[in-house]
Amino acid sequence: MQQSKRQVIVNADDFGMTPGVTAGILYAHQFGIVTSTTAMVNTAFAKQAVELAKGHPNLGVGLHFVLDAGKPISRHVPSLVDAGGSFLKGEVLGNSARKEEIKMELLAQLDLLLQWYPHVTHIDSHHHKHLHIPQVLEAVLEVAEEYRLPVRSFSKNSWQKVRSTDYLHYDFYEETVQPAFLENLITSTEEGVSEIMCHPAFLDTWLLERSSYTETRMKELELLTDKNVKHLFTSESIELIHFGGIHDEHK
Repeated sequence: MQQSKRQVIVNADDFGMTPGVTAGILYAHQFGIVTSTTAMVNTAFAKQAVELAKGHPNLGVGLHFVLDAGKPISRHVPSLVDAGGSFLKGEVLGNSARKEEIKMELLAQLDLLLQWYPHVTHIDSHHHKHLHIPQVLEAVLEVAEEYRLPVRSFSKNSWQKVRSTDYLHYDFYEETVQPAFLENLITSTEEGVSEIMCHPAFLDTWLLERSSYTETRMKELELLTDKNVKHLFTSESIELIHFGGIHDEHK
């Protein structure tokens, strides 16, 4: 009887947010357990980050669709921006955003990433906007189906034509960034494909200016590159993959 497999994707969000974030993610991939990352293409550091990723062929690179930080790639998406041209935030964004403009901006961000990096593995979103705002989810699923890309899901999804993981662990964050929590997360992994979301980084001035989540990113980096943590995947017979390894049965 064939043993059921446990597969884990360790995805680092915010690739390209700042040089320190990019460096931390690449370090966590090269020396730790990070297998996947998602790029914020509307930052000044995004293109350089993606160029650096090309030197790490085993790192899956997806799109971290941004709707609430910085400015859009598209020129005319009035329902998404304030008077200064920056993205709206919170409930204001959810109430204002029109699906056709969300889709326009998503396509602009995805097409830009594809210009830089043709082998995009999947789509997720900054602050989980596609899982909190219905019209964002609709736009993301339409684009994902068209481009045949997996999408991050909170749980086993019922999307008929879009692939995802069976489980998402998004709670390795803030006060839970502790060795025991991460070790338990790994050893209790269920059969199927799970995603562990993380945010490793080296601190830099840009990060301290732009994010409320700062010092703990360094702690994440330390744990994600810990040799004992890495060894758990071998001892538990868990396969580390990225979103390119998700097959059609995960729909």
